[in-house]
Amino acid sequence: MSNSRFKALTAIGPDRTGLVRAISQMIHNAGCNLEDSRMAILGGEFALILLFSGTPEQLASVEAETESLGESLGLTVLVRDTAAPADSGPVYLLRAEGHDQSGIVDAVSSVLSDHDVSVIAFESHVTPAPHSGTPMFRLAARVVLPSELTAAALRETLGSVAKEHHLHLSVEADS
Repeated sequence: MSNSRFKALTAIGPDRTGLVRAISQMIHNAGCNLEDSRMAILGGEFALILLFSGTPEQLASVEAETESLGESLGLTVLVRDTAAPADSGPVYLLRAEGHDQSGIVDAVSSVLSDHDVSVIAFESHVTPAPHSGTPMFRLAARVVLPSELTAAALRETLGSVAKEHHLHLSVEADS
């Protein structure tokens, strides 16, 4: 679409079957293209953020439908203008795993912020270890490094966080 514009849509509310279909169908029926999305269930709440594109008329059609769709699904839905996705640099996958303890996300995100690392996606969760039931923390992030920072340098910088929080940590090219 040469006349394409972009919008971001966020939705949150009680989880139930059919939410993704209803939202994606609304976008498709308006003639728009769903470009990118992230969805999760956190507690009993459904959370979604997505990027879609279309002509100004198609985008207006989606916006006109969001309030009634949100009400019918029990979701809070917001739509806002946004830019086309920017070309970034090479993407790296950062992983961390260890016994759960307070402050891990803060420590990792602090290092990323201090070194101007752009976070594309960031996910963390706690699950019980298979045999012991010990709470285990897992983090996965997709990041873009500034040109002056290498993956090896980021691993080294994150080493103090890994040592302090007893984490196994890796930074590898995302293939």
